[in-house]
Amino acid sequence: MIKGIGTDILDLRRLDLDNETLIKHILSPQEYACFQKLSSDKRRREYLGGRFAGKEAYLKALHTGIGGKPFHDIEILNHEDGAPYLNDEKAQISISHEKDYVVAFVVIEE
Repeated sequence: MIKGIGTDILDLRRLDLDNETLIKHILSPQEYACFQKLSSDKRRREYLGGRFAGKEAYLKALHTGIGGKPFHDIEILNHEDGAPYLNDEKAQISISHEKDYVVAFVVIEE
């Protein structure tokens, strides 16, 4: 049974890659380590935007909204095949990029 669904879309051009405070607010320490390894601004922007949209979608699926849980406590990592996953066993996530946009979709099961 589905407990909640959430989706979010983000214009990647809105992200400031020079704002270290914002980046550390969004990313968990492990996500931040992955972010630091990315070599291009394009890829860094996609990664950060995907995590931001994914976490917003997750909070919507939880029915808590922004502020229901700190972003850096929500972790989105990748399986070996590249598929993202959340640090919540009951949640499934999908993240897609298209040019300047990213969309994330989360389903939480009971």
